Amino acid sequence: MKKIILLFTLVFGFNLANAQVDVIKKQVGETLKGKVISVDDNVIVFTYEGQNVEYTIAKNAVEKITYGKTGQVVQTSNKIVVAGEADWQKVVIVENLNQTAGLEVGVQLGTSADLANYQSGNGNSPVIKRLKMQAAKLGYQFILVTTDASSNRVAYGYKY
Repeated sequence: MKKIILLFTLVFGFNLANAQVDVIKKQVGETLKGKVISVDDNVIVFTYEGQNVEYTIAKNAVEKITYGKTGQVVQTSNKIVVAGEADWQKVVIVENLNQTAGLEVGVQLGTSADLANYQSGNGNSPVIKRLKMQAAKLGYQFILVTTDASSNRVAYGYKY
């Protein structure tokens, strides 16, 4: 009888401990198990199960978080489907490298010369339209516009 109680306690304890794990489901279907430390407007900070090192992933790369302690499911972003150039308006431009953590970097889409008239937040400019059309044609859902080591503006495509 003591062995049965011990076995029950171990199994129940294991299931309880396992239920405490948070699950991050990426847009590509991959799951990351661990503990969510923080969530802000752009990123999720977490540790992998059994580790203490903190990792960062962009909310853009994550579909949802399931919190192990409460079972609460939080949708973090909607998947952007870009099937070709016709979907260019779905492409999102980001200017913060953190917003691309966990996404796959692609080709350079623009250089300083291409981005000479780029203005942040001006969604109707010909420069933005051209960048988004090029990204959509190549299957990228995101464009990172940033500066390189020489302070020149550059743009890169990113996808899930």
